[in-house]
Amino acid sequence: MSPRPRIRDLGYKPGRFVPGPKNSLLDVPGVTVGQVTIHKDPSIHTGLTMIFPRGVKETRGMPCYAATHDLNGMGELTGSHAMREWGFTNGPIALTNTVSVGKVYDGIFLWELEQAAESGEDDIIAGRRMNIPVVGETYDGLLNDISASVIDKEVVYQAINASQTQSEILEGNHGGGTAMRFHGYKGGTGTSSRIVPGDKWDYTLGVLVQANHGQKPDLRIGNVPVGELLSREDGLAGGGGSLPAAGRAAEGILLITDAPLLPHQLRRIAQHATMGITQVGGHSAGRNFSGEIFLALSTGTSPNELASASSGFDYLPPLETQKVETLKNETIDSLLYAASEVTEEAILNALCKAETLKGYKGRVTEGLPVGRVEELLDKYMVKLN
Repeated sequence: MSPRPRIRDLGYKPGRFVPGPKNSLLDVPGVTVGQVTIHKDPSIHTGLTMIFPRGVKETRGMPCYAATHDLNGMGELTGSHAMREWGFTNGPIALTNTVSVGKVYDGIFLWELEQAAESGEDDIIAGRRMNIPVVGETYDGLLNDISASVIDKEVVYQAINASQTQSEILEGNHGGGTAMRFHGYKGGTGTSSRIVPGDKWDYTLGVLVQANHGQKPDLRIGNVPVGELLSREDGLAGGGGSLPAAGRAAEGILLITDAPLLPHQLRRIAQHATMGITQVGGHSAGRNFSGEIFLALSTGTSPNELASASSGFDYLPPLETQKVETLKNETIDSLLYAASEVTEEAILNALCKAETLKGYKGRVTEGLPVGRVEELLDKYMVKLN
């Protein structure tokens, strides 16, 4: 069987900026990703994705400025309160299923304590560098027996180890996106990147999504109402899909750039990812039971210096400063545009790469009929390139 295509293979190239060499979050220098996928037939289909913004060894000591945005907040992203308060994070980002958040959080916390001990830090320094683990979730309970709760500390460590050797992000039914569903079809993990020209060098913006929302009639690709057209065909054929729409869905999106951005700028980047969702789902984005939660990070600058005149816990310590670089406000439009198009493409990549999955209670979610979609795009889409 030939591998399933990405969206560009079907003739649609979202946006105006050029992708990086892998068209992946891994195009951002220093970023590493590890995935664990679990299939235990017939009922267990789930996984975990771990992202290290600066790799396993550097992430703890080099915090990344960070910001979040909710389109609809029916979901969970741990550590978001701390990020809003301090404006940065210095640990891995994990994406998994809804019931596994606590176990993954616990595993990351224990791993961070082990890393501190192995590096020779005393408990005071370790406490000053302590990170609230960041774990995002989407619901996979229709195709996975979520009550089995099979993801544990061992799986967390497997994903961390995988991040040191994994050379590509596996899309579709892999990692945290293993059993996710999207617009009536199989969804899951997707990724994409863009190169944005700058004054010193070209910057990279990458995204990883865990696509798990929407219903078939609202699906759009390249402004073609693909979902509506396929729904009509299903109706004529007497079919309508083998599984009803999920009552609880979510969309987890992580954007990372090496452009130097501060938290208020990253909040705007995260906000504009919502426009990428609307390109695919039209007016249906942000439904009541959806958790469209976005996180944006910058590796281009860092608040990495600990205080030197105090322990960090002193009463009324003297003020200390450090220098950081940041993007000029008037030029941010290019990154805002790129955030939308890179999100759109990553979501479509997840949809195209995902394969039909039979799971819990014999339920089946079909993969997107990519051959038929290619025909529809060729027929209806105005091609400019």
